[in-house]
Amino acid sequence: MKTILETIYLFLDYPIISLGKQPISLNIILQIIISIFVTIILARLITSLCKNWLFKQLGTESGHREAFSTLIFYFIITFGIIISLQATGLHLQSLAVIIGGLGIGVGFGLQSIIKDFISGLILLLGRAIKVNDFIQFGNRQEFPDLKGTVQKISLLFTVIKTKDSAYLIIPNSYLVTYPIINWNYRKGAHRIKINLKVGKNTDFLLFTEIILDTVHQESSVQPSPAPKLIFKEINDYYCEFIVQVWIKDMKDEDFTINRLNYAFEYHLCKNNINLLFPTQNISFTQPNFNLQIPLNKSNKYATDSQTQAVDSGHISIRDILSKSRYFSHLTPLELRELIEIGYRQKLDKDTILFHEGDTGDSFYIILSGAVEVFVPKINKHLATLKEGNMFGELALILGIPRTASVKAVEKTRLIVFDKVGFQRILQEQPDIAEFIFEALSQHQEELAQRQKQLREMGLISEEEDDDNLVNWMKKRVYNLFSLGSINIL
Repeated sequence: MKTILETIYLFLDYPIISLGKQPISLNIILQIIISIFVTIILARLITSLCKNWLFKQLGTESGHREAFSTLIFYFIITFGIIISLQATGLHLQSLAVIIGGLGIGVGFGLQSIIKDFISGLILLLGRAIKVNDFIQFGNRQEFPDLKGTVQKISLLFTVIKTKDSAYLIIPNSYLVTYPIINWNYRKGAHRIKINLKVGKNTDFLLFTEIILDTVHQESSVQPSPAPKLIFKEINDYYCEFIVQVWIKDMKDEDFTINRLNYAFEYHLCKNNINLLFPTQNISFTQPNFNLQIPLNKSNKYATDSQTQAVDSGHISIRDILSKSRYFSHLTPLELRELIEIGYRQKLDKDTILFHEGDTGDSFYIILSGAVEVFVPKINKHLATLKEGNMFGELALILGIPRTASVKAVEKTRLIVFDKVGFQRILQEQPDIAEFIFEALSQHQEELAQRQKQLREMGLISEEEDDDNLVNWMKKRVYNLFSLGSINIL
């Protein structure tokens, strides 16, 4: 038995090849293989521990965790291989001949691999592209407008999962060399656009109301930046609009567009407004002429004149604003701008919208649901306001404290006109401020009460104070909304 073991040992220890002056036996090769295998296992365990526990405890982002873990893995592998070679008695000097030969090979045939390797280091260290980032390739011939999520970044290649759930394995040098859109490079909202075409006889103010209200009801749309409806073009057969909305994650682009398109179609048709298809040219050989026919939707919802809202449950914001004493003189264009600055707010039952004494920085229109107006100090109910009611406008215009508290008595949806948007409207349309002054000047008693209230609270500056109520009102509004110079009586 001893003779057999000695024979095996001599066989394993017999030199097969030599590197310089260093003999290489099967024993050394087996030790190197086992050492590398153990190193890989240890590298995977340590990397997994760092990625799934240590970096999470440190609050590192997922993309950074992947990058750091990859670098740690390759560092352990490299360090482990060097230790393994030294432990087996194989000195690195012995590999000088092989390394020299590889250098010649790199010069001829391994340039692309080295390029991908260096690009992988750039990606991992620079972190311009990270795991879980949603990227877009642009109009390269190989990947025309392709979008996908980064799944893995190694030293030579990157794995990307496309929107079709296919996996694209791409050399790292491509990501470094060519322009790439990274939708997750910085946190923030991303803009998407939807084109809509309607007939020239459409009631555009009603159309604006419906589109913006529909957009604000979609949960994936961000309230800020505010959605926009841009009038792009007037054609012979239609008018084209662009709906611009902002979403948190560009991965939801198709989902959001799909939901909005269905919602637009539904709400517009309920109000007798048709969305149009592009025109199609139909040619005839006899007689010889071309006829352009706009491909419309079914005439099921067609109208003969300017479309009007039907009994569809839609609250006409235009009609409500037009009935207000402050906005009744506004033109349709001015009303449209005012409607566009409004954003939607949802309240659960018993949610307090504002308290008595809060600064008046917004006014509201109830789109659905109901709110209670009450004075909590004396436990007195003042009113219950329902859909179609507007409130809080005087508090915004004069910047006065709220005289009562308001809470939702059921699930409620509001359109909110805040100070920032209202200030922009007044600065761009000075005539609106004059209409408001005219309306307020007809209610001298109410102005006097508000002035007295503000004086008692010490909220009127010496510069602004004036016994002439109209002058005082103008000064206050001009100061509140930074409207520039003022002409007083």
